Amino acid sequence: MKSVNIFENVSIPVYIINLPARKDRLIHIQQQFAGKDEFDLNIVEAIEDENGAIGLWKSIVKIIKMAKNNQDDVIVICEDDHEFTCDYSKNYFLHNVIEANDQGANLLIGGVSSFGQAIPVSEYRYWVDRFFCTQFIVVYSGFFNAILEEKFGNRDAADLKLSIMTSNKMVLHPFVSIQKEFGYSDISPNNKRLLSEGTVPSMFEAASTKLAKIRAIQKKYVGIKSQNG
Repeated sequence: MKSVNIFENVSIPVYIINLPARKDRLIHIQQQFAGKDEFDLNIVEAIEDENGAIGLWKSIVKIIKMAKNNQDDVIVICEDDHEFTCDYSKNYFLHNVIEANDQGANLLIGGVSSFGQAIPVSEYRYWVDRFFCTQFIVVYSGFFNAILEEKFGNRDAADLKLSIMTSNKMVLHPFVSIQKEFGYSDISPNNKRLLSEGTVPSMFEAASTKLAKIRAIQKKYVGIKSQNG
């Protein structure tokens, strides 16, 4: 009997935020998704603002409006510095997208540079109270209106804003996404000092190591039932 791939015809819309002037980033992100037919790519022109954080939030709102118009059930919001890790696979990613939805998630984050508290909710997913970095986020349609209605101020940041908007958020681990270091940043001035050149990879590595330790402790003293096979 021929085996059936349940994800053979699955395609998730991906909305990629890119400034037209950032041709190097556009080339990079197109290369990242090359050959991955599980994604339907949409390049979205970023909205510029003197405050980079506000520009990013406006771009996210723009994407959510597009997703609602397209009647998308689930989307990926992706910044053009996203980079897939060696742990990414189609089955691993899509299994977790489905299972996170079944658990009532509003957001599933592909990888973070830092987080606050974390609790394992499956073998590969952690509930987190807050997270940092928005380079690759799965957003479920039940959360679309909340994003459109949320106020965003001059001192806000997209990752922290999303963190406080919902408690129904998870981080996928092992990470499927990290940020590529370009040597310059389009993010807000307050974050440039923290994410100066050379620190981004180490921050993602440290966050990944911390989550792995939490999983090891949970398995040893409580145990986690595998949902992915």
